[in-house]
Order: sequence, then structure tokens, then C-alpha cells
Amino acid sequence: MKTFKEEYETQIEPYLKQIDIFLKTKKPPYSISKTAELLHITSWEVKQIMAKENIKTIDQKTFFTIMKNGSSTLCHIFARELYCGIPQYYTAENISYIYNLDISSVLKASKEMGINKFSSGIIKTLFHFIPVQK
Repeated sequence: MKTFKEEYETQIEPYLKQIDIFLKTKKPPYSISKTAELLHITSWEVKQIMAKENIKTIDQKTFFTIMKNGSSTLCHIFARELYCGIPQYYTAENISYIYNLDISSVLKASKEMGINKFSSGIIKTLFHFIPVQK
């Protein structure tokens, strides 16, 4: 059975790493097209967000404003994590909300691990205990 860990490692984590490397190695301003590509949204959507948020150029700060408002799965995860306040320890409820996972599956996985608070470093271990149905 496929787990959320596999999904995370193939559909989320590589893109977060791309964004991290890009922002650490490229100097702003960033292009609309590259921002759209990294965030998995259209250039049109980037322009719409820029207009709504009164963003003139894309730098590290405004990149994250665009990410917070984007419509892709990656953007939604980022926005939900911001909403939770990027806690030091995540509860099953936080994880369920941030990653849009069924709460009962997350609670079951938490119980299997015998842990009810998760640091960012152990969340991927929890994901191994969460089955996904496709």
C-alpha cells in the first residue's frame, strides 16, 4: 500500500527543495514565469496575485506572498502551515490540516508511533504510517 511518505517525497519535497535552492542561489528580482514554474501556477495567476497584493517586483519576501496566495497544492500547504504559525511541534490535527490528510488516519499513525507531538524532523516518519488511496 502506498503511503503519504512516498507521495510527499515525490510530489512535495522535491519542489520545496527547488524553491529553496532557487531563492538561495538566484538574485532578485525574479521573473513571473520562473515564479509560476516553481509554484506550479500560471503566469496569469502570478500577475493576478501581484496586482491584488500590490507587488511591483518579485523578491524573496514577495515570492512568499505569492506562494501564500497561490492555488497549487504546494501553495496551499505553505498557506496552511503559516496559518498554524509554523509551530515548533506539530499535533496530529496540525498535520492533518496542513497536508489535507484525513484526521483519523493521522491520529491512527500517531498512536502507532506512540507520539502525539512531532518536530519537523520526524513528520516524514509519521507519513510512513499514513496510507493513501489512489
